[in-house]
Amino acid sequence: MIETALTDLWYGFGVALQPHNLMWCFIGVLVGNMVGVLPGMGPLATISILLPLTFGIKPVGAILMLAGVMYGAQYGGAICSILLNLPCHPPHAVTCIDGFPMTKQGRGGIALGLTVFASFVGASWGITEMIFLSPLLVKAALQFGPTEICSLMLLGLLAGSTLARGSPLKGVAMTVLGLLFATVGQDSRPAPSVLRSGCRSSLTESSWSRWRWDCSASASS
Repeated sequence: MIETALTDLWYGFGVALQPHNLMWCFIGVLVGNMVGVLPGMGPLATISILLPLTFGIKPVGAILMLAGVMYGAQYGGAICSILLNLPCHPPHAVTCIDGFPMTKQGRGGIALGLTVFASFVGASWGITEMIFLSPLLVKAALQFGPTEICSLMLLGLLAGSTLARGSPLKGVAMTVLGLLFATVGQDSRPAPSVLRSGCRSSLTESSWSRWRWDCSASASS
């Protein structure tokens, strides 16, 4: 397994480090930085907007350009979070906690440099882990059931609520309130409607009624 991973990795580096492919990656990073720095523009939105730029490029160059756009947009959002205290997408909300106070102290450049270094280390470790541990991670993921998934969801909700500024109790209370609001109505998957108090004006039912009316009108005509 390790020999195959190393062989594929060596071949992948040989393809990615070709001058024309490397050029497309640099272009993707540059454009991703310029678009990702805009408030509210996360990596997914940036890739969606810049996807038409890859239509006339060969597949390998297009994939490398999109990868560059992904990482460039991630760092571009960190620039806006550190300098302006405006998180471009949810993961950068944590960057605002430490980055913007450093900017007010006149150490914004240091914060940006630390962000570059931390992004490089984290991305390198994540890619290396994905290359060598993917078979083991797939086996572990297939053993996850509803209990484990629910436990991970609760862990994420509790971590997000307790890391909020102010009282942790208020953060937990707002998380529970948000969960209660989210349970009202009907899920996108086939499921019974809950907590509607007899109200039958939900979006899914109104859309279904409109669709039935349109079908009956077209059939009668």
